[in-house]
Amino acid sequence: MNTSLKIGVIGCGQQAPKHIGGLVAAAGPSGVEIVVADVAPEAAKRLAAELPALTTAVSLDALFEDPMINGVVLAVPTPAHASLIRKAIAAGKDYLVEKPLCDDYEEARGLDAATKVAGLIGIVGCIYRYVPPFMEAAKALEGARETSEAAALGRVVAATFRIGGRGSRQPWKHMKATGGGAINEMLVHMLDLAIWYFGPPVETELLVSKVLRPTRLIQGKSYEVDAEDFVVMRMVSASGVEILLQADMVTPSFAQSFEVQGENGSLIASITPNVTSKLYVAEPRGGFDAGWKDISGSGDFYVEQARAFLNGIRTRRAPPEGALSDAVSLMQVVDQMRAGS
Repeated sequence: MNTSLKIGVIGCGQQAPKHIGGLVAAAGPSGVEIVVADVAPEAAKRLAAELPALTTAVSLDALFEDPMINGVVLAVPTPAHASLIRKAIAAGKDYLVEKPLCDDYEEARGLDAATKVAGLIGIVGCIYRYVPPFMEAAKALEGARETSEAAALGRVVAATFRIGGRGSRQPWKHMKATGGGAINEMLVHMLDLAIWYFGPPVETELLVSKVLRPTRLIQGKSYEVDAEDFVVMRMVSASGVEILLQADMVTPSFAQSFEVQGENGSLIASITPNVTSKLYVAEPRGGFDAGWKDISGSGDFYVEQARAFLNGIRTRRAPPEGALSDAVSLMQVVDQMRAGS
């Protein structure tokens, strides 16, 4: 279990340093060797120069051809996911890919099947599953995925999820052709949480999808953009939970939270420090005491995600967080939602 691993990180933009830091911290004394690559070689060289003690820059071909590389992290725009995953599978390398898994449901099913046939570990970077308050919420909601009864809240009747940010970091994040927009960038995080807690929905409805800011100032340059930046959707779980989700790229400062209402209590949880995550239970149930409970917590979720990935590589058991089956369900929801638009 203390054998050092070698990991390739593909894509050297904003997310790469977060993944590299998580890998190094998660590896601990056993250590991890990291190589980086990018379709723009200068980006890989620049990142390697910024983190010389941690990384070495190589070409994409060299990365996939290196037999010593155990797994790859794909921190690239969504349209590039499927082709790189298939290259990883062909090279016999486990992978961790940024959310969402790919562009559409049928493609997601094919990638899931190919990964299983190859006996590889595939994880989708649904990073919010590693947030302490959300993990505590999962304990309180245990059972709600399979039935209408949650461990602490009793019969769950409604849930609302919200996430917003200002966007305007990279032009591709606001262009349809490059997989941008509030659905891929923001909403999928909340969809994954909803599926994690309540299972795949039996009904989906896209209520609003708009471009509220068609002109974006990004890195000092003005761009005309076409990807949606404000989305509201509704879905219903198999057990009848009414779920409302909203995501946008127009909020001046990042905001995120979700609330769940049950017949025996409620909870609110958030990744942002200005919102107190808490659980209320009316009558003691399932090991939960009555009254209010603070479920806030801290921790580096990139470290926890990296630890799950490295452990999956070592043990040959895929962790439940970021499961490909849930990623496939998420893509089915997104396809249904877009078809309804």
